[in-house]
Amino acid sequence: MGTGRIAAAGMLGLLVLALTACGGGGRSRSDPLHGTSWNLISLEGTAPLPGTRITVTFDAGVIQGSSGCNRFSGAYEISGDRIAIHDVRSTLMACIKPEGVMDQEQKFLALLMSSEGYQIMDGRLRLTRSGQVLLTFMAEN
Repeated sequence: MGTGRIAAAGMLGLLVLALTACGGGGRSRSDPLHGTSWNLISLEGTAPLPGTRITVTFDAGVIQGSSGCNRFSGAYEISGDRIAIHDVRSTLMACIKPEGVMDQEQKFLALLMSSEGYQIMDGRLRLTRSGQVLLTFMAEN
């Protein structure tokens, strides 16, 4: 009888350790963006150019994705509902189609790096500055 209780307690301890190591699904309370991926649906209220796909992925302090033509990566830090995105670097390809894609890419990267806050609501991520929504993303499936 005592051996059974010890074995059960040991199994419970292993289960707790396994769940702790898994991180509860990849997201932490201090970084709710960790392990998430998003598709841009709006730049300051305007839809991205047709034929372009702008994405971001957040993973343990690293942000990366596609800015419509080039790939980018950088660092991000979360503190409450505040976000700081910095050290963003991009590949240097030139795209000519659709017309305006390079201007859109520069605007996107500038807005991304100037973001100060974030909100996650209804499957959308909104990056803000001074209370104004700069970029709106839809969660990737």
